[in-house]
Amino acid sequence: MVHTAIVVGGGPVGLIAAHALSRAGIDFLLLESRPDIIINTGSDLVLNNTGMRVLNQLGLLDTLDTVSTTLNEIQRIDHKGNNIGHVNFLRHEKEFFGTAPCVLSRHDLTKVFYDSLPESTKARLHPNKRVATITSNANDDGVIITCKDGSTFETRLVIAADGAHSIVRQQMRDLTISHNASLPADATPAPVNEEQPYLTTFRCLWVRMPSVPSIPVGTTSETHGPGATTQLFAADDTTVTGVYERLDTPTKERVRWTQADQDACIAKWGHLPIAKGSAVTLGEAYAARTEAGLVSLEEGVVDNWSFDGRVVLTGDSAHKFTPSTGAGCNNGIVDIVALVNELYTVLPSSASAESAARTPTKVDVAAALQRYQRKRHAAVVSGCAISGNATKAATWADWPTSMVDRYLISIQFLQRYMAGKAARQATAKTPVFEFIEGEDRAGGSVPWVKKMKPLQRAVAVL
Repeated sequence: MVHTAIVVGGGPVGLIAAHALSRAGIDFLLLESRPDIIINTGSDLVLNNTGMRVLNQLGLLDTLDTVSTTLNEIQRIDHKGNNIGHVNFLRHEKEFFGTAPCVLSRHDLTKVFYDSLPESTKARLHPNKRVATITSNANDDGVIITCKDGSTFETRLVIAADGAHSIVRQQMRDLTISHNASLPADATPAPVNEEQPYLTTFRCLWVRMPSVPSIPVGTTSETHGPGATTQLFAADDTTVTGVYERLDTPTKERVRWTQADQDACIAKWGHLPIAKGSAVTLGEAYAARTEAGLVSLEEGVVDNWSFDGRVVLTGDSAHKFTPSTGAGCNNGIVDIVALVNELYTVLPSSASAESAARTPTKVDVAAALQRYQRKRHAAVVSGCAISGNATKAATWADWPTSMVDRYLISIQFLQRYMAGKAARQATAKTPVFEFIEGEDRAGGSVPWVKKMKPLQRAVAVL
């Protein structure tokens, strides 16, 4: 059987793709390399209004409210515990859009995304399917996916949602190189992405520990200073903190950090306080940990997000941010909105007899994928820069940056001006699904530019 689309990756972005394709009536499968769809480990994720608005349109936000913690002001101290002023960007976001950002575990997020799928859609999700190769099919109008277990799947379009070290992105590059090698000498070759498109300047040691009375529920705190910054979110039962450490030498190579690397990181930074008004240090949090991990914080935006109308990148496979602004997952969600809005207009769909009869060419689909990238590229380039600059500022990369972080960022009217500018010029312009009915929650002072498709309310017959 040839499927219309196959999503590779069952994390948050892949699961939102499952919701969107199901609602669009587009035939699909999802392949996940792990044995379970619901992720039982990992650090926390932040949802902001760009992502939460989409989740509200999908009917997921009320449930997410029950498993997340609302974020408030960001408290900031230096490495010695001295106050350097709080930041109210999160409060301003609620003022502007009516809903405050929230934080929740990756487990709870994926559980809500998975549990809310119809049973017929869940049957399309296949765990234990680690992709090995992607090759052109016999007609060169689709691809054949071969998994490590030997199983194969044929599809017209592969949607990559498999993270920063995407096997799909790697295979897309191989397909492009093979395609170019087969072209006549005078033909224009397809652009080839870098093999290692992301640069790692920072790494993060994240720690989950039981919540403690000295760090109240809802606390958001950061510790800034030369070479490293910490970030902390306190929920009812557990608190997650992490230290972002600048590497001596940035690298594009993938690094697999060991337990010895974790121990060395704690030996160097374990003395840092992790929350204003609390004596708990990073080292004490690590000693009390229930989970921990050391990961590279890749940054960058891939040049080309699709190939030949048959492969397309989304989320971390297309762009990767540092976690400082919590923008990564939210941008992945919005990628799916922009992508499926385009696919809904060209791919066969059960939405109507007319759309079910569509027979798009590779050229048609390729044009839709190019439109998707054009609509998202500037936003993610900006988001990547903002996130990276936030991490650099918090680690006092140089003297001017240190001065701005310590003395300017805490000025309240400047915060509100910056937050308002971002709200009007970026957040308010993010897209929603054009084919799904929805209704925004009671909003704030900044109107959304893209309106949801109105709900069709039944009118009582008198």
